[in-house]
Amino acid sequence: MNKPLIISLSFLVCFLLIIQIGNSRVLFDRQKTLKENIEKQQQKNILLKNKYSLNETFSQAASREKIVNLKEITTQILAELKLYHLILIDFSSTKNELNLNLTGDFNSFLKFLYYIENELKVLKIEEFKIKDNSKSLFFFLKLKKELI
Repeated sequence: MNKPLIISLSFLVCFLLIIQIGNSRVLFDRQKTLKENIEKQQQKNILLKNKYSLNETFSQAASREKIVNLKEITTQILAELKLYHLILIDFSSTKNELNLNLTGDFNSFLKFLYYIENELKVLKIEEFKIKDNSKSLFFFLKLKKELI
């Protein structure tokens, strides 16, 4: 009686070992596919990081060019005043701001504002004021460099 019990237990143990080996193979295959997925994702992350850093480098270079071109834009604005028949009364500038006191007619000033908004993307109009004197109009215009 002892012998059939031992044989049945040994078959049961063998059966459990076979099932365990099958389960371990499934787990091993799953682990292998997960590692492959992780490696693919890491490669994608590296590519995205490189792309982002390259775009950031280009945008920093563009912002440096805009800083350098601020003086050129100021001279361009001063030259455009003559085309719009505006007279410069006072002019001051800082690192981020450009203040203009102008006189002239209203239509010329509106055309000048339209030019600044549409042509000069680096500067934005921060503030403008209009004063009416009995003989002419005075305009105060504050332009600010856009932060990138």
